[in-house]
Amino acid sequence: MESSTRLQILLTAERLFATQGIDATSLRQVSSEAQQRNTAAAKYHFQNKVTLVRTIFDHRLDVIDARRGEMLKSAESGDRLGDPRELVEILVRPLAEQATRVSSYYVRFLHRVFEYVGRDVTALPELGGLEEAVAVGRLVTERLPGLVQPPLRPRIRWAGQLIISALADLEGSHGASTAPELDPDSYVTALIDAVTGLLTAETTARPAGER
Repeated sequence: MESSTRLQILLTAERLFATQGIDATSLRQVSSEAQQRNTAAAKYHFQNKVTLVRTIFDHRLDVIDARRGEMLKSAESGDRLGDPRELVEILVRPLAEQATRVSSYYVRFLHRVFEYVGRDVTALPELGGLEEAVAVGRLVTERLPGLVQPPLRPRIRWAGQLIISALADLEGSHGASTAPELDPDSYVTALIDAVTGLLTAETTARPAGER
């Protein structure tokens, strides 16, 4: 159980990281924005920025990974793990559910962390958690073995980029002055379809003279 002070600092950091970026946010600013009289409070509770980022992951992933695990078990019992779209939905849906929560900053925080690690989705697990997401990602490549071949390998990276950026946009649309193009359910369904299409689309054979 997080102490009230520690939790307040953690949630403030998540919001500031999401809205300003990781590099642009200092631990001193986090302490101040969390209404701590001691401007070193964030450093006292979390030591450094990387530890704070990892703790935010831990705080959110208990729920997200549990949901993903439930979906995996349901798909396995229903013999649906051979369906690429089902696996993509297991990747997308739990994160989308977080993105549609009122006052959520987590997916935008994740997007900022994604930028912080050089837009490399494979580097994210090193920062904390994501075990269930990694497990589903492995299932996708097992069901679509062609993805490990050099011509198709970038699709895995593109899929991760699309999921994170699209759901960060969805999360950021709460309270927007203009009406969103799609309602959240339609938006998430369209995203799942798009990622599935990206991963399963046939390759185009180039004429021999272009090789």
